[in-house]
Amino acid sequence: MKNFTMLSMVAVAALAVTAGSASAQTLKAEIPMAFSAGGRQMTAGAYDVTVELGASGHEILMVRNRATARMAMLSPFHGSDAPEAWREGGTPRITFECLDGKCTLRAVWNGQDAYLYELPAPKLRQADKERVAVVTIGLTRAD
Repeated sequence: MKNFTMLSMVAVAALAVTAGSASAQTLKAEIPMAFSAGGRQMTAGAYDVTVELGASGHEILMVRNRATARMAMLSPFHGSDAPEAWREGGTPRITFECLDGKCTLRAVWNGQDAYLYELPAPKLRQADKERVAVVTIGLTRAD
């Protein structure tokens, strides 16, 4: 009986991972600057961006450098709606906030959903809010 229970649990876990992976869509990005993602420093370069359903049922945003395989795994939340102009064009996008030459990943839009996958942002002083530059880069779908 214990073997059957263990095999059933393994089968359910494998099915959950497979279902999550099957629904994932890989997007490609050429990111021209160094940036931070979840506290991890990433270099400029070509990246794969994927949102997958984790075993716990929560979405995981993965940003992987194609040359070095360095990866950041983040826990995004469904944030605000994607801007209407983006939804009309349908081009997936990745957004960064840059302050004093330091850029941080803030959001990804997959080109389909109404909402953005957003990442927590630190609270900024009003003076810093006025100096933040938002950099948005178009993504392409991987073949």
